[in-house]
Amino acid sequence: MKTAALISMVIIVLGGAIGNFLRLSEQKPDRPADFGVLAYNSGEYTGEEQRFSELSYDVLKADTTTLRRYVDAEGTVYWLFIAYFESQKYGSQIHSPKHCLPGGGWKIDRLEVFSLPLPDGRTKSVNRVSIRTQTSRQLMFYWFETRSGSIREEFGIKFDLMKNSLLLRPTDAAFVRLTVPVKDGDIDAATDKAIEFFNVFHTDIERALPFGD
Repeated sequence: MKTAALISMVIIVLGGAIGNFLRLSEQKPDRPADFGVLAYNSGEYTGEEQRFSELSYDVLKADTTTLRRYVDAEGTVYWLFIAYFESQKYGSQIHSPKHCLPGGGWKIDRLEVFSLPLPDGRTKSVNRVSIRTQTSRQLMFYWFETRSGSIREEFGIKFDLMKNSLLLRPTDAAFVRLTVPVKDGDIDAATDKAIEFFNVFHTDIERALPFGD
């Protein structure tokens, strides 16, 4: 019995020591996100900066954000939101839309993996979410960016945080989200609109975040 208690005490002390070491040795990013490089006007799109309520930013605890409202030549409205977290370790871990959307009055009809084609021929695995209220239906695309690349799953962002902490790398991360309206219930048409949008702005999004070369 005494041996078991001694082992438990050693594990607790050792775990605390490792935790303190990781906290004190945290690596800072070499640069923050810079949303100034993300164009407001490009191609057929015209954009402007918007704001959520201050309470939303207090809950989110991101270090830098941008909320853009873009309109194309046909009058379709696109909402692009990016939140950058300099560190995920202490009280600023990314919130999942799976939890935030129901609280905002949105019902999730469907969530699925989507292979987003990029302008350079690559594809990115993202989440495609069909959401609605009583008066609106939208299609949302979202994913996370870290030092390890793009991550689709919420569990993956937790694992990535642990991995980068142990490797003594910065634990900064970003959440990227685009929302487009679903007109006449046509999911494919809304998806095509989102792909066209990313063809124009994805390079800017990558440049704005500090994870590239």
